[in-house]
Amino acid sequence: MERDLTRLAGTVHDLVVVGGGIHGACIAWDATLRGLRVALVERADFGAATSANSLRIVHGGLRYLARGELRRMRESIRERSALLRIAPALVEPLSVLVPTSGTGARSRPALSMALALNDLLSLDRNRGLASDRRLPKGRLLSMAECRRLCPPFPTAGASGGALWYDARMRHPERLTLAFVRAAVDRGAATANYCRVERVLDAGGSVRGVMVADLMDGGEFELRGRTVVIAGGPWTAAVAGPGSAARPQAFALNLVVGRRLAETAVGARSLTGAEGDPIIGGGRFLFLVPQEDSTLLGTWYAPAHGGRTEQLVAQGAEALLAEFRAAFPALELHDSDIVRCQWGWLPLKAGRERGRADALADRPVWTDHGAVGGVPGVYSIEGVKYTTARRVAEDVVDRLVSALGGRFDRCRTAETRVDALEAAPDAPLQARIRRAVREEMAVTLADVVLRRVGSGAPPEPVAETVATAARVAGEELDWTPTRQDAEIEDVMRQLKPIGSLMEPLA
Repeated sequence: MERDLTRLAGTVHDLVVVGGGIHGACIAWDATLRGLRVALVERADFGAATSANSLRIVHGGLRYLARGELRRMRESIRERSALLRIAPALVEPLSVLVPTSGTGARSRPALSMALALNDLLSLDRNRGLASDRRLPKGRLLSMAECRRLCPPFPTAGASGGALWYDARMRHPERLTLAFVRAAVDRGAATANYCRVERVLDAGGSVRGVMVADLMDGGEFELRGRTVVIAGGPWTAAVAGPGSAARPQAFALNLVVGRRLAETAVGARSLTGAEGDPIIGGGRFLFLVPQEDSTLLGTWYAPAHGGRTEQLVAQGAEALLAEFRAAFPALELHDSDIVRCQWGWLPLKAGRERGRADALADRPVWTDHGAVGGVPGVYSIEGVKYTTARRVAEDVVDRLVSALGGRFDRCRTAETRVDALEAAPDAPLQARIRRAVREEMAVTLADVVLRRVGSGAPPEPVAETVATAARVAGEELDWTPTRQDAEIEDVMRQLKPIGSLMEPLA
């Protein structure tokens, strides 16, 4: 996978995809697999923003059961299975545990029924999965079993626990990259650090986009018969006339530098609606174990144009306080937090039922030619990593219809995308060189945070970062000054709270 701008500029593509997060990556993969000529450009690095900063849970939609949204629940179940099937090297089963209590909806009988319905509605969940990727049935646990899986299990008022199985992305950054690499392997042309400046109009239809090369400077025309923008918060700025920026929520997780449990654990926040305006109070907090660390999430706040530094500081303090109240046995200290992760999520904003300031539940598709923009330009605003593959399928179905001609059916739910994943125990220097030579890593942050380390704490120490800079610098012909600047940038992004990191993208 090479950053070949000459190839990008020298071809008339059937489809230009703008945005290399999970939705853009899945669209590029689906379209390429169906036989379209595809170009994909990303203003930063692939999957560097919100797509990288999640709790890494692939949800099967159990929460939709209480709302009676069985169709959405079935979609999530199917997509969870699809990710376990097409990327088993990067997605694995995850047990999830919540306390049982009282005599109402959280009681053992009520949750036992919910687990039974979940199993019934997901009878096909293990179709086509390898034996080590199959999801067992849910069950009730005694208090002793809960404490064995999670020593700091919240016991106040609890009568035990209810356990079910979802899935976990080991490294969301590499999963997003896997879709990009799979598309490139089938013929797609792609480049990171390419910012789309504007859509090009050729007498009433799209001609392509004008792109700025953020690494080497200059601009070039990227031609395409159709353009799909999957730029998240930046979508409206690229789409132009007829577009309006969708209000966003700021979402933040904390990372603890040690493994706190053997299962993901959920507990209700004690924060009311006034302190939790996005969810409305009483939201579930989740503690999610990684290999050698634990993710704590999630805190939400209206973005309202506030400075990221202020939102990070406010969110880190508030979320830590919530976990201390909900999980008192954790005995969390400020020094336990090694990193913050954050991103932006769209709000309903009148485009779907419910409070305008609540998190959006459904993706929004826009045909910009139908609302005063350039014909042939479309956008998709996704809301959920788990269902990105399915959203991409729907998007490409629409594009194939608009383009006409004969194209293959969608095969992304069955086709492996992780075949190019290297062994995780490969020597560090070999992985660094591979990241530069084969995975389009062009900055040290690309290498350390999203290729080799994949941002998974415990964070790399200064010595490791320096080694990575030396090896990457040899591959990319960095001067000593550039190498020092790259190290400074990575260390700034790895600083713990109290020093307030800058956003990844």
